[in-house]
Formats: sequence, structure tokens, C-alpha cells
Amino acid sequence: MFTQLDTVLIQFEENSITFGEAIEASLILLTTYLVTRAALKGLERARRNRPNFAKSHQFVLGRLLAYSIGTIGTLIALAALGLDFGKLTLIASALSVGIGFGLKNAINNFSSGIILIFARAVRVGDWVVVGQTEGIVDKINLLSTQIQTRDNADVIVPNSDMISNQVTNWTLEKPSGRIILNIDVAYGSDTKLVRKLLLEVAKSHPAVMQDGSAKQPIVLFLGFGDSALHLELRCFIKDIMDHFIVTSDLYFAIDDILRKNAIEIPFPQRELHVKQGDLANIVRLEESSEEKPL
Repeated sequence: MFTQLDTVLIQFEENSITFGEAIEASLILLTTYLVTRAALKGLERARRNRPNFAKSHQFVLGRLLAYSIGTIGTLIALAALGLDFGKLTLIASALSVGIGFGLKNAINNFSSGIILIFARAVRVGDWVVVGQTEGIVDKINLLSTQIQTRDNADVIVPNSDMISNQVTNWTLEKPSGRIILNIDVAYGSDTKLVRKLLLEVAKSHPAVMQDGSAKQPIVLFLGFGDSALHLELRCFIKDIMDHFIVTSDLYFAIDDILRKNAIEIPFPQRELHVKQGDLANIVRLEESSEEKPL
């Protein structure tokens, strides 16, 4: 049995890989995989037991552990195969030129992924806007970032786009943010009363911040429109990820309170002025069209 372990599987120049070396390298890689998996599970347990251990921190530490353990395990497995690292370096240097041209985008995405992981300008769980894509960062892989939209669709964005393009991160420093509601009221409405009612609606909502850590709700009179007075309600909410729900709640409450106070929300209107001569021509055209047979 032991003699079979010395059976040569691969022979190249002065080096050879025996059956026993192949088994040893396989066991080392398997151990590396199991150790990496156990380390990641340990991080997950630590995050659950510690409320202040953020998911983004777990992600960064997990990636560091996985890459470090994987690199060390791979080098040990190569050493077990008896490979000459000096020759391996020369071969890698010779191939790097050709691979660099063929895998330029992949290398760019790889380096961008490393920057994203360590710079932490974008973290797992952040709400970001990249071009036309808006959603929650679900994963940051080596080549791409996975963003989950509000429609539960997963969008894969190359890491190079996350570095080279403008990225809006709504939750980088704090979860709070501002929402803006546009409200039109009819001409003749008491604008001071409207402002008072809008502020009452905003301050009565539990998600609107009023603890002094952000600006208080404010109502702005934007101007006179064709058929309405344009106003705007601005307020900061505790979690900007809830802005759709909070905005909807506020609009429902605004509609209700304006109805109760007999304040009209107008719709676009146009006044048409017809001269006497034009009216007679219109009547003749209608009469002539009715006389034509079908």
C-alpha cells in the first residue's frame, strides 16, 4: 500500500508529483476549507451575541479571514506537492503580461473590490444609488457588488463602477435623512392655516425627528402656479429607508386634515375665451358635419 503512494502521477522536467503528495495536498485544501468555514460561523455567532458588532464589520473580518486562510492553505498545499516556488514565480511573471491584457477588466474589478472592502465607503446593509440602480448592498464580492432593489431584484454592479462612478450612500454616517412633500392648494386658501396644519401633521408622526439632532419640520411657499399655490413640506425622519412609508403616511394625513378644514386641493384648469364671430363659425362647422351622410 505504501509503495502505491510513491507512484508518480505527473512528471515534468526534474519535478514529479506522486500519489501520496496529491493526497496530502488534497487533505490540506480540505482542512483549509473546513477551518475557513468554522471561522466564518464563529464570526456569525459573535455578531449575534454582541449587539454592537455590526454586520458590515463581520463582512470585512470574514473576507480577511477567508482570503488569509485560503492563501496560506494553498501555499502549504503547493509546498506539499514539492513545487519549486522560485520557478513558479518566474512562470507567473511571464504569464502576468499576457493575462494582464486578457483579464484587464477582471483585475480592475478585483482591485476595486479590495478597495471597497477596506475603505468601507460602501458597506453591506447600506442603501446606495449607483446610476439607475437603487437598493440595499447585499454582498461585496471580489469582482462585483450585489445590490437588492425594493422589488427584491438582485442587480450585479462591477466593482470598478462602484469606484469610478458617483455613488450616493444614504446611510454612510447615520440612518436619518430628509424627505420633501409637495402640496398644492387652491387660490384663496389661508396659507398661514395651511402651514400650521402641515406642521401639525409632520410633528404628529413618530418617525419625524424632533429631538434636536436634526432640523425641525418646515413649510416653504414656493410660488404661484397656473391653478394652485405651491407649498413644500420638508422634514427629517429617523430611518431614511422608510421614506416611502413615511411619505405615504404624511400624504394620507395631509389629505384628511385639509378636507376637514375645507381647504381645496385643486386640479389643473384652463379658461377658454371664444369671440362671437368664432362661435358662429364653430356652430356652422358642426351643422355642416351633421348634414353629411355616413
